[in-house]
Amino acid sequence: MEKLYEYTSEFYRLPGHVPLALYKPKEKSPNSRVAILAMHRGDYLSFPILKELAKHGFVAAGANPSRRDAEGWLLNYKTAVEFMRSYPGVKKLVLLGHSQGGCMMSCYQYIAENGAKRFQQQDRLVPFPELPELPKGDGLMLLDSNYGIMEVLAMDPSVRNWDNGFDRIPELDLYNPENGYDPKGSHYTDEFIARFQKAQIEFYEDVLNYCRERMEAIRKGRGRMGDDEPLFIAGSRTGSSNNKLLSQDIRLLGRTKEACPTLISDGSIVEKVSYTVRPAVDARKPDKYDGGVATTVKTILADERRFHNFGYNECEMWGDDWDFNYLRTCGNVKGIHVPLLITGNTGSHEFINAEMNYVNAVSEDKSLIIVEGATHNFDPIDPKYGDTLGNAGTAIAGWLAGEGRFLD
Repeated sequence: MEKLYEYTSEFYRLPGHVPLALYKPKEKSPNSRVAILAMHRGDYLSFPILKELAKHGFVAAGANPSRRDAEGWLLNYKTAVEFMRSYPGVKKLVLLGHSQGGCMMSCYQYIAENGAKRFQQQDRLVPFPELPELPKGDGLMLLDSNYGIMEVLAMDPSVRNWDNGFDRIPELDLYNPENGYDPKGSHYTDEFIARFQKAQIEFYEDVLNYCRERMEAIRKGRGRMGDDEPLFIAGSRTGSSNNKLLSQDIRLLGRTKEACPTLISDGSIVEKVSYTVRPAVDARKPDKYDGGVATTVKTILADERRFHNFGYNECEMWGDDWDFNYLRTCGNVKGIHVPLLITGNTGSHEFINAEMNYVNAVSEDKSLIIVEGATHNFDPIDPKYGDTLGNAGTAIAGWLAGEGRFLD
């Protein structure tokens, strides 16, 4: 049986106001030559998987960027990578991205390996920033990373006026029973799904065009403020439970396309087609203030997405421009060559993205694990699925310690 270690923690304040929490075994371990760094836009100082990996003898750290713009958070990531590379005893550094952190960390590693020309040479409304050379990771783990278009998936195209959540188009209303809505679990008609998905992209493009016009007015000195403007959009609050359609109708993005390695309750891995076990949930309704999003014109433009005939079904998504979107993992993994571990959790809305990432990845050392019954944060969605967090930690530790991968 593998030895498990007691761990201790340390805290650091890095340059640029970047906090970092580090977990490591209290006694020296052969695995402590390998460090893991997790980052996101949010708080990852105590991400549970980090502590699980410390129990297996690894040095594991979580850091939080202080800036939200692309140049800012990429430089914050660089600061944390440089710190971990210099940490005493560390020989290899594996980067970890979870949820949107997977999108961001895949972007970081892609640029570290290839440079940023792919994004800088594109005709973007807000040019991609010039960056110094970024130190790369020796490996990358994408744990239940999201689709990189969550702001768009959250938009409700039934909203006629962005500042009025009551004024909705019945033919696009996902809460309309005539469209297949059921509070216990919706089954939308194929016609409604296609109509909604098309309208959702049109809604986003209307928002994008409005922001383009407002930014032009700002540049000409005719804006309501000198550098940016606030924007509120009813029915567009982000977050997994606010993804429209797939949160309410769990058939959508609800199963893998092929049989995949799946981690089950006893800790073993079996090959099978995996189905979501998440419950159907309602997004916050447009007629509630917290169902909307408060953002800015510049934020919408900086996070520009492009689509062509967008849609998705039970197991596939198509029509979003992977190469243009710098947060789209499916595009970024096509330029990442270090060892790559991809996981997806069947109790989460994001898990189908794992299979799509694996299919598109070019790394010669790539692995896929579907964690059955785990929520987005690796807790069991039901006790029958066992210790999903512990089992996932053991499986990930096994991958990190794989012969010839990171340990000599």
